[in-house]
Amino acid sequence: MKTVNFILGLFMISVVSGGGYTNATEAEIVFPELQGYEIVKEYPVYIPDNLWDYINGGADAYLNYGFTDLHIAEYVKGEDRIKVEVYHHKDNVYAFGIYALERGPDYHFIDLGVQGYAESSLVNFVKGPWYVKVSTYSEDKETAILLLKLANDIENGLEGRSEIPEVLGYFPNEEKIINSESFIADNFLGYSFLNEVYTTSYRHNDKPLVMFVLSHESVGKSEEVVKTLLSKAKLTTMLKDEIISVEDPYNGAILIKRIEKVIFGCMGNEDPDLFNSSINKMLSSMVND
Repeated sequence: MKTVNFILGLFMISVVSGGGYTNATEAEIVFPELQGYEIVKEYPVYIPDNLWDYINGGADAYLNYGFTDLHIAEYVKGEDRIKVEVYHHKDNVYAFGIYALERGPDYHFIDLGVQGYAESSLVNFVKGPWYVKVSTYSEDKETAILLLKLANDIENGLEGRSEIPEVLGYFPNEEKIINSESFIADNFLGYSFLNEVYTTSYRHNDKPLVMFVLSHESVGKSEEVVKTLLSKAKLTTMLKDEIISVEDPYNGAILIKRIEKVIFGCMGNEDPDLFNSSINKMLSSMVND
């Protein structure tokens, strides 16, 4: 029991770390020089109160992921313009979450910050609490090279972690779908009581499945969340090792296991042995970290 409590203590530290909302100052946002281009800062600093003025319908998603402020600059040379958007979020976990929400599995991923991807007219990456977008209307190869150079220079000037959020690093690597890690801020599976959920996708025996985990401030709250989920099910079945099979009306079969404050789950897999093995690997990773 002491070992389990120690492991779950590590998990809780990982979940709650990151701090509260703090707006970035101009000194923290470094817009580096780009030879031949003039840096133009005509945009205001956007905050939660006016983000709708800039991205309109997309603002809600950013606000759900702890958005605090947005700094924008444009690099201008004649008719060529490169726009840099630096979104600041409350911590590295929430920044990674909004980045993961907008990326696609088939993008051309690059080693930049925690993770990034590049296309002919854009480079997006996440580092610490920053989600950065560098874009242009031009699609020529020379401009694409400039975008990547500028993105690297911006990344070098930003403080913050360049590692994936800690909890996501505990998911097993075997059969994992590359770049599938995600953090869902709220309404996971369409339920308002499932928030701050870490997920990773896998392919087992050529079938996709999703592992997820979330935690709460108390055992009682964790129990309450599981009971609420079970109350929504068409059918629940108690399996081995305290694993519950939930037949959800909207999401199909879900395996659930609660250990103290932490809830582990799996969709796309109905094998309790495989599920339990994955949980044990996660717990082992926490101990060995």
